[in-house]
Amino acid sequence: MTTEANINITKENGKITAISVLMPIWTKWNDFGHLSIQIPLLGLEALAQNDEDAEVAIEEATISFCVIAEKFGGGKEKELEVLGWKSITNSQLEYDIDHGDILLQGIFKACDNYVNPHLKLELAA
Repeated sequence: MTTEANINITKENGKITAISVLMPIWTKWNDFGHLSIQIPLLGLEALAQNDEDAEVAIEEATISFCVIAEKFGGGKEKELEVLGWKSITNSQLEYDIDHGDILLQGIFKACDNYVNPHLKLELAA
């Protein structure tokens, strides 16, 4: 079981050029026939039509979080820290659970790992 999640943000001249993520997600079919995707460490939910659409939905939700945090919040890093993420370096944030936290251990145990080494930033343009 992985008990770690991370986000790497690459910037050039103050502009994001790449984002990579590793974090747990839950997927479940809802009563309306849509795939509901929970992204608990970002506090997000996305909906997809099918499994193929799920990857796009997760990507768009993650990019949207980053764009909204930059434009209307305190910036991605600050908004992620509010959610419990810790800054490891200027470009890397990590969510490492306290092994005494049974709720978070359950989240990591029950979730699938979502890995995207390079989010499509043109969606954020």
